[in-house]
Amino acid sequence: MLSIYTASAFYRPDTGVGHPETSARLDAAMEGVRRAGLDDRVLRDVTTHPDAGRIIAKVHSPEYEQELEDACRAGFRLFHSLDNPISSATPAAAKGAVATSLAAADAIWSAGETKRAFIIARPPGHHAEQVEAMGFCFYNTIACVADYLREKPGIERVFIFDFDVHHGNGTQHLFEEREDVFYASLHRFPFYPGTGDSTEIGVGRGRGFTKNIPFGEGTGDADYLRAVEEQIVSTVEAYQPNAILISAGFDAHRRDPLGGMRVSEHAFGELTRRMVELAERYSGGRILSLLEGGYDMEGLAASVAEHLLALAATGT
Repeated sequence: MLSIYTASAFYRPDTGVGHPETSARLDAAMEGVRRAGLDDRVLRDVTTHPDAGRIIAKVHSPEYEQELEDACRAGFRLFHSLDNPISSATPAAAKGAVATSLAAADAIWSAGETKRAFIIARPPGHHAEQVEAMGFCFYNTIACVADYLREKPGIERVFIFDFDVHHGNGTQHLFEEREDVFYASLHRFPFYPGTGDSTEIGVGRGRGFTKNIPFGEGTGDADYLRAVEEQIVSTVEAYQPNAILISAGFDAHRRDPLGGMRVSEHAFGELTRRMVELAERYSGGRILSLLEGGYDMEGLAASVAEHLLALAATGT
């Protein structure tokens, strides 16, 4: 079974006129849910979790969380850079994204209430460093889920697959010295945020547990799907993860105003199907996927629909 999580709190952060990361993205993603015929799988407003604050403090720091809350309370409009507009609702939404994702993780890996989950939340998270907000991101939600899952008995290896057009610098840096969380990314390079060269493979004990597959501007379906078949599949087979997480950014879509790529919604569906097949072999079919980027509303709706149909199709 597939469950889809979202919440009213995610609509509230105000990023200002003309900013690409707006609440309209949530409406577009929900349109994708409708097109996939999965409205009955939506769970709303599960935005509290007893471990959310503890995990945020573990992945980031208590001081960082306080700094964000203080900046929003003081009425600042930006946090750390021009990329990160904030409002009074930003901390609750960012923390709510983490809490919702942890609740989904519990439903999959503890309660067995579902096998797969997709979280439609904002702000996104994969650019957030330990104590630095970047690229519209404040808390690294997917990293919080990975660290939380590592605390669970029987989950010794977590695989994160990130196909956002922008490299997930924050996720990579948070785990690059560890072997228990494997980070793999398909992305445009050179491009924002400047990281993600193929030579970046991890550090120390984590060497060999980071995999970056960079693409040039204008790359389309064939190259993306070939990379999944020839590199991602074999990597997962060798790693044999107990849990698979997806940073699902759809800004490599051919319509996206920020990405400069030519990927179709159908390719997003195909690469998701390959991850589902791998999950069936190595993680009991269990996958948690989290919305990251995607800034063309039609491209986002179409891509989410294909992604969800693939998540719902096999072993549900």
